[in-house]
Amino acid sequence: MHETHADDAGERESARGHAEHIAALTSCAEECRRCAAANRREGMEACAVSCESCAEVCEVTATVLKRGGLSSDAVAALLAACAAVCRSCAAECRRHDADHCRDCAEACERCAETCERG
Repeated sequence: MHETHADDAGERESARGHAEHIAALTSCAEECRRCAAANRREGMEACAVSCESCAEVCEVTATVLKRGGLSSDAVAALLAACAAVCRSCAAECRRHDADHCRDCAEACERCAETCERG
C-alpha cells in the first residue's frame, strides 16, 4: 500500500485553500474562450491563439488545484507559470481596441494577480 508523505519539495496541498485561485482561473478561461471566438470572427488569429492557450492553461491549472496532492513547491511553480501565461495574453489583448479584448485583458490581469499572491 502506498502512503502519501511530505517530501523534500514541501508539504502536499489539498484543494482547500485554493477556492480564490480556482474561481479566478475559471473566470479567466471563460473570458479567454469568448475573446478567442470573437477574435476568429474578426480575423485576429494571433490574439485568438493567445486566448485559447491561456484558457487551456487556466483550465488545467484549475483542474490540478481541485484534485490536490501536489507539493506546495509544485503548486507555487504552477501558479507562477499560469500567471506568466495570463500576463502574456493580457499584453496581446491590450494591443487591440475591441471590447472583448479589453474584457479579456482585465480577466487575465486579475487572474495573474491572484496566482501571484499564491
